[in-house]
Parts: sequence; structure tokens; C-alpha cells
Amino acid sequence: MDFFVWIILIVVGIFVFEIIKVAPTTNKMIKAKEKRLANLDGFDPSQKVMGNDGNSGIAINESEKKVCLITSSMLNVDLDILAYGDILSSEIFEDGVTITKTDRESQIRGALIGGLVLGGAGAIIGGLSGKTTSSNKVKRIDLRITVNRTNNPIHDINFMNEESKKNGSRYKKAMEHARYWHALLTVLIKRADSEDIAKERKLVKDKTDLSPNRSITDEITKLSELLKQGLLTDEEFKAQKAKLLK
Repeated sequence: MDFFVWIILIVVGIFVFEIIKVAPTTNKMIKAKEKRLANLDGFDPSQKVMGNDGNSGIAINESEKKVCLITSSMLNVDLDILAYGDILSSEIFEDGVTITKTDRESQIRGALIGGLVLGGAGAIIGGLSGKTTSSNKVKRIDLRITVNRTNNPIHDINFMNEESKKNGSRYKKAMEHARYWHALLTVLIKRADSEDIAKERKLVKDKTDLSPNRSITDEITKLSELLKQGLLTDEEFKAQKAKLLK
């Protein structure tokens, strides 16, 4: 009987020794992860947030017009740096139901007109329309970011993962944070849309100015179509039409 007791004690001793031996290395890795999350090597954020579970987050650099999607595991941190224009949508989910959503209008328009698809599946990545639920309790609040890439196009950030009443402080705080970041991403999406529209208008203007000799009627018809598509303003349409009629 004493022999078996000694065997058990030896096995337990070896196990404890291995834990003690590994612990310093693990602690160093955890500290390195925390340092990288704090500093975001290679990216200088003007604003940053990590989700409630610490597994995902986002940071932005306003001066360089970049965003950094953060994915964190137990010991590692992955950083994915993208341009503002690569954000296709921002969406708040409450228990899996869409509460509010902002889409990248110019990208969607380009997809519909030019046949752009994501992931080669022949369809544009989209979302549900806004809905409301009748329950006064909520278990989860998530912010979903869809980005223009075929590998992992969806990036979810959790802001609450435990049941709370809608008039409770936990829910209000989580929803406030989610709405703030959704609003911030909406601003970035709108800025990217504005830049795309400006580029499209310049391209249209250049093409109109350099178009070969055609009948005035054909040129005015083309301008009218561009006006209907929103690629020309009324002022730009009138200016181009006046040039043709000179």
C-alpha cells in the first residue's frame, strides 16, 4: 500500500513541477500579448476598443485613414490593417437581431452595376433589415463589421454577453459603447463614399470632355443618364450641356 502512495506522490510532484516550469513562460507570453494590445505594434491608433470578452476589437488611425481589426486568442494577437474604404457595413445585433445598419453605398452600387461579388459566391454580402424584439431582457449585444475581403469578411465585437434588462445599467452602458462605435464607423463609411463619388464625377467629367465627336443629342442623352444615376449634379449637368450647345 505504501508503494502505491509513493507512486502517486511522485506523479503529483512531477505534475506540479511541470506547471511551475511552464508558468513563467506562459506569464511572459500573456504579458507580451497585453503589451501588444496596449501598443498595437505597427499601428498608431487615435481610438481603440476591445470587446467585452477580450477576443476581438477595432482601432482607427484617422490621420492615415486606416482601421485595424484586432483578433485576440489566449496568448496571441492578430492585427489586420485596412483602409476606410474596405469597410462595407457596420451593424448592431441584439440577441442576433439587427437593430441598426449602415452600408457602403458606393461599393454596393458598384457591385450592382459592375457585377462585383464577394467570396466568388455570386452574391453581395448583406444583412437583415432592422427589427425590434418585444422582450425587455437582452443577453447579447454585438457589433458586426463586414469588410471587403474573401478571407474572414465578418468581424464581430461583443459588448455584452450576459442577460440584462433594457433599463438596466449594464445594458445601457453596453449599448452606448456599441452605438458610439457604430456611429464612428458610419462616419468612416460616409467619408469613403464621398471620396468615391468625387472620383466617379471626375472620371465622368474627364470622359465627357475627351469623348469623340458624336451628335449633340447623343451626348445630352448620355449626360441625362449620368444625372439620373447620381453621378452628376444638376449644376454639372447644366454646365456640360451648355458646352455642347455652344
